[in-house]
Amino acid sequence: MIDDTLSTGATAPATLTTCQDMSGAFRQRSAMRVTADVALLDACAELGELAGAYLKQCRYAPSGANGLADSPPSDRVRAEFGDALFALLSFADAAGLDSEAEFFATLKRYEERFTDERSGSGTDDRRG
Repeated sequence: MIDDTLSTGATAPATLTTCQDMSGAFRQRSAMRVTADVALLDACAELGELAGAYLKQCRYAPSGANGLADSPPSDRVRAEFGDALFALLSFADAAGLDSEAEFFATLKRYEERFTDERSGSGTDDRRG
């Protein structure tokens, strides 16, 4: 039984931190004792399943070809995305990462990188 809520309040959506905490709580309730290395391998496997579901949905056609890749995600793609997200948040929890802080730090790096590239003063640093 899931007794965690999917939001932090009546109208506010859940944060990444809340989702990470919920995935950790679920794993604990379900006795899923997973180390960071196993959680990372699971996340990789789930991303592969997501890629496979998406490729099947668009019949391996390039984006925009026959409009297949532009159609709304199938139920299978949505389910695999959820599995991949859960696995990534489980990895973050097991590895002691703060998913929300890491996301915002990455977003800041991307904003700086693309602002620099547009202004012509970009660097060769292409790390994600």
